[in-house]
Amino acid sequence: MRIAILAVFALIGATPVLAQTPRAGSWQDAVRRLRDAHVGHPIRSGRVAASPAAIIAESEPNDSIRTADSIALGDQAVGVLNPARDVDVWFVDLTEGQLFSVDVDAQVLGSPLDAQLVLFAPDGRTVLAFNDDFNDLDSRISFRVPASGRYFVAIGSFGGNTGSPLARYALNFGTVTCSGLGTEREPNDSPATATRIAIGDSGTGEICPVVERPTGDVDYWAITAQAGTTLDLAVDAASFGFVGDPILALYAPDGTTRLAFNNDFIGSDSRLQFSITTTGTYYATVANVLGFGDPFRYTLHVGTIVPGPGDPITVRAENLGIPLGLAVGNTGDVFVSDVSGGRVLRISAENRVTTFATGIPSPVSVAFDASGQLLVTSLAGGVYRVTPQGQATRFITDGIFPFWIAVAPDGRIWITDLGNRSVRRYSATGQFETSFDAIGIGQSGPGPLAIGPSGEPYVSNGTEIWRLRNGRFERVLAGQSLIWAFAFDVAGNIYAPLPTAGTLKLFDSTGVVLADPFAVGPDAPQAVAFGRDATGATLARVFAIDPQVGRLFEINPAAVRQRGLPGYVAPSLALDVVVAALLGAGGLSLADRQYLDAVGNHNGHYDVGDLRAYLRVLQGSNR
Repeated sequence: MRIAILAVFALIGATPVLAQTPRAGSWQDAVRRLRDAHVGHPIRSGRVAASPAAIIAESEPNDSIRTADSIALGDQAVGVLNPARDVDVWFVDLTEGQLFSVDVDAQVLGSPLDAQLVLFAPDGRTVLAFNDDFNDLDSRISFRVPASGRYFVAIGSFGGNTGSPLARYALNFGTVTCSGLGTEREPNDSPATATRIAIGDSGTGEICPVVERPTGDVDYWAITAQAGTTLDLAVDAASFGFVGDPILALYAPDGTTRLAFNNDFIGSDSRLQFSITTTGTYYATVANVLGFGDPFRYTLHVGTIVPGPGDPITVRAENLGIPLGLAVGNTGDVFVSDVSGGRVLRISAENRVTTFATGIPSPVSVAFDASGQLLVTSLAGGVYRVTPQGQATRFITDGIFPFWIAVAPDGRIWITDLGNRSVRRYSATGQFETSFDAIGIGQSGPGPLAIGPSGEPYVSNGTEIWRLRNGRFERVLAGQSLIWAFAFDVAGNIYAPLPTAGTLKLFDSTGVVLADPFAVGPDAPQAVAFGRDATGATLARVFAIDPQVGRLFEINPAAVRQRGLPGYVAPSLALDVVVAALLGAGGLSLADRQYLDAVGNHNGHYDVGDLRAYLRVLQGSNR
């Protein structure tokens, strides 16, 4: 889409100057950040066909602002995009406050044209709005006019590739009127003016741009909820056939702290659940994910659901950016990767947040290695290793697109590589050992990765978890929702975060569901990990991160019956004892020798090659 719109700019001689750029931290900025992976859904046009006042045929040349054809509101423009890369420009005089709408009919008329529209300000340079494929391949723009003047509409083909004598179109120029129907009471665009709604009721409203917010309407609803209640909020709009993609959010009693967010739970309609820990008035907001567009009606349902045993949750840290990866160190501190900030954060047992490491572009997953250093995968490619002092260097560089990382009890490093859809194994010191083709597990796997009780890697392919055993993948469980970075307890039970469902789910080691939901308090849990005490021992405490709201939270400890799987814990071996053992002296247990062999050459016994590898480990960790 970006390439296509730049082609339109080039063809008409305009320089793109984007209007209405959202300020950092604003509601619009938050929506745009959270919709990076948003994919639009086909929706039916809400335009009611009407006979145009006049039908105006294009007059070539009309491929620039200077040569634009004239059109009036209520008229229909008709033309042909021919030859390839042809662009037609029309100008229309608009009045401040009008909700202007321009709609393409092409595919609906049997034309092969895949149209795209651009609306320019009176200066002929500033882009006010752009649309491609609003209603299947036909495009539409609705825009609240900020000031009276002459505006320009350019129609082109996607990529400039579908121009031909058959690429006919009709452009309908008009205005849209907000109905003002429903139980909402405008203005209700802030917590102070929110429309009240009781639990168990449904409210109706309309998302309609206003002069003060030409980029979109936001409706606030005030809900009084008691501690211990788990709210269940759902919006119906697209399911009723209305044009729109509603997004839903829940704010704390201060009106500014966002607690939960959802987009596209069922189709393009949204739903969220959240466990209330403090009695008070909370605020639900309904808006359009696009930030602009035609008005659409919706119904907001406010209900409650029975919480899971892991509720209520407790927020341990916030303002973490967009956290994706989670690991707990051997002192009990929690480490979180912030993909948006290019940093790794450290959260102490007292919930104090500090920056642990920077300089890692788009960090994703994190895990501690055999030397006690933190391994971090990067969306820019490669794996970084971070010393206890926070110094980051590139460590593993031979993968194509390393995504998730885990360290086995023997110190070996496992990585899922999205570049060739494989699971790769490395020695404890980062030497490549082998790779396993994971294309056969299907869906989008291999994705998030964890090490199971027997030391074997488990991966998610989307809605399923697979185990790699003896070089072959075996399916362990299948669900209906996306499964992200899961974790094991010592009994082999699997704690699975389901970000699209907004819940945590608990399975036993064979994939049988033990609790669904296990917790509904999280909005979009992405990764879970078990806590540790100051000695490094795992605890029966489960932490999770939520990138939608940038928080670390803890599941109700009373519901966690088993401590976490220990994973890799590096023994602390004195160098003189290690050297003496190589010369025949005692001092090393069988487990110590097995560890040294795992760090080294994996030949089944402790030898000089293992000593060399251990020296490299000590050098890397500054021990």
